[in-house]
Amino acid sequence: MKKGILATITCVILTILCGCEEIENVNEGFSSELSNIIMSYQSEPQTQSEEPEAVREMTEVYYSYHNLNETEQMLYLEIFDALTAMSEEKRISTLDSEQLDRIFECVLNDHPELFYVEGFKYTEHFFGDTLTGISFVGSYSMTKEEAESALAEIEQSLSDCMSEVPLNEDEYSTVKYLYEYLIDNTEYDKDADNNQNIRSVFLGHRSVCQGYAKAMQYMLQKVGIQSFLVTGYTGAERHAWNLVRVNGKYYYLDPTWGDASYSYGGNEDTENEVFLPPINYDYFLVTTSEIAKTHSFEDLVMLPACDSTEDNYYVREGLYFEQYDRQQLENIFDSEAVKQEDYVTLKCADSQVYQEMLSEIIDERQIFGIIKNNEGAISYASNEELCTISFWNIFY
Repeated sequence: MKKGILATITCVILTILCGCEEIENVNEGFSSELSNIIMSYQSEPQTQSEEPEAVREMTEVYYSYHNLNETEQMLYLEIFDALTAMSEEKRISTLDSEQLDRIFECVLNDHPELFYVEGFKYTEHFFGDTLTGISFVGSYSMTKEEAESALAEIEQSLSDCMSEVPLNEDEYSTVKYLYEYLIDNTEYDKDADNNQNIRSVFLGHRSVCQGYAKAMQYMLQKVGIQSFLVTGYTGAERHAWNLVRVNGKYYYLDPTWGDASYSYGGNEDTENEVFLPPINYDYFLVTTSEIAKTHSFEDLVMLPACDSTEDNYYVREGLYFEQYDRQQLENIFDSEAVKQEDYVTLKCADSQVYQEMLSEIIDERQIFGIIKNNEGAISYASNEELCTISFWNIFY
């Protein structure tokens, strides 16, 4: 009689990466149920999988990979290879199903091009009561041929954008160009097809937060800029945004909150709404402390301290005030950019500067001396939490 019994248990993991308020909450990302049990006899334990096929390193654009240890990186590469090839079940180099869940999510948060991945299944192999190995296989929304065809369509849809991206300027200009392109070509729509992946943005031009964030990440990675999909909450709603490395420093970027169509809730009837510019820059390359006012984070990998304001939109565009400066205000309102757009948002360094600005330019009505060619009525809105003051219908 053969010694020992090998019980092979297959657990089906139902996995849709959660990131938006529109995704049903599946127990912190994953739930599992027993699918079937196959009993077989074996005289000796099965060995662990051989050295993974992938021996390469991921490039620097993939944030989570470079924040894993060597063992986790090996598993990451095994999962990535399996998902890219859409291969049959294969042995992987872990015996820890929780680690498998986490590294699988790291792979998806690094790779928006894996838009066809829906989840995975794993099989636990036992020799008696001893776990001897785990096999992994992805689950997909389309065939390999269909995925390749969809990716070709995405690349074609981006060809004009990528041919115009300002790669010869500093990275701030590149990120700003792609941010504006994404918002100009996408509408927020909770009912959009494929709204958890990049197909909704590049092929349907309608999406929700996870589609926006993955599309932003995809474009940034194509031009060599490191970006990571960050998931968490805004209030009680799930949300997704980006971590981006620009000119060597880390910032947060929320393209969904930059789109006026999101602020309008997808309702284009904005007659009774307060004026909003088509593109909002309040969450364009911001610090951890700034975004933490409204966003809370899920802990997938260690995130850096984002404390630089060098490439923040308001700083780079000369719209940031560390103190009240009337000459700076006059220069802003006299600029061709403001005259052409007929709106502008100013940001203050802190609440003290914000209150001083409001007192001087609104309460003391200095704004009428600062803005030229105005007939006597100015529209404005202030945001105490963000320390911003916006003006529109300035020149008429």
